[in-house]
Amino acid sequence: MKRFRFSLQKVLDMRDFEKRQAQADLGKALAVERQIQNTLDLIAESRAQSVRSADSMHDIKSLYGVGLYFQLLEQRKETALEELARAKVVTNAKREVMLSAMQRVKALENLKDRRRIEWKRAQLKAEDDEIDDIVTSHFNREG
Repeated sequence: MKRFRFSLQKVLDMRDFEKRQAQADLGKALAVERQIQNTLDLIAESRAQSVRSADSMHDIKSLYGVGLYFQLLEQRKETALEELARAKVVTNAKREVMLSAMQRVKALENLKDRRRIEWKRAQLKAEDDEIDDIVTSHFNREG
């Protein structure tokens, strides 16, 4: 029996490669989002620590310094939130590309499966026809 050969295998391989690339790109975009979120978490933690340390301060200069530090943290937080919003837009775009690539691969895989089933049926029919020919020729020689 000859082997099954999918005529669009190179296209399927290429689309699978594109899907893996899209998955990697999405992973990178998600990593950027996580990094920004970690920065936001650190800013919140720094603010909480500063509030705790400011509670024990009675010096005006120190309290003024803490106030300036709060302003700096707020600016960093706003910047990080803007970066996070931009990162989410990029991530959503990468997610759409990945989903599209996955759909294209799935469509070709389904086609390949259907063609493999058709090929298998054709092989079985050809095998049955060959067996019938052998049996018929055997009875014709005996008869």
